[in-house]
Amino acid sequence: MIWAASSSARGPVGRPAGDIGDDAREAFLVHLREGVAAAAAGDGEFVVDLSAVEHISATALMALTIARKEAITSDVKIVLARPNPAIREVLEISRYQLIFDIVDDLDADGG
Repeated sequence: MIWAASSSARGPVGRPAGDIGDDAREAFLVHLREGVAAAAAGDGEFVVDLSAVEHISATALMALTIARKEAITSDVKIVLARPNPAIREVLEISRYQLIFDIVDDLDADGG
């Protein structure tokens, strides 16, 4: 997994790329926590741009769940943006659309 960070009108943006496999889970969680902390400091949302993710493992999904629980305590919303069709299907099978906003545009409103 490769990670890059940037910002948008919504708040900080994390941009993972490649394969987020079991071996990348801890690094992924660290990056997610950093993004949540940045969003909490800036009173924004934390956007995870999934457009360059090719695969996400179940343990990486668990990292997203852990980050979401921690984000709630900081009053931060994590938004998942631009998943490709395969990643979107994984998210939907895992019912993540019920706990995250999943958007097709970085500037779109969640829902």
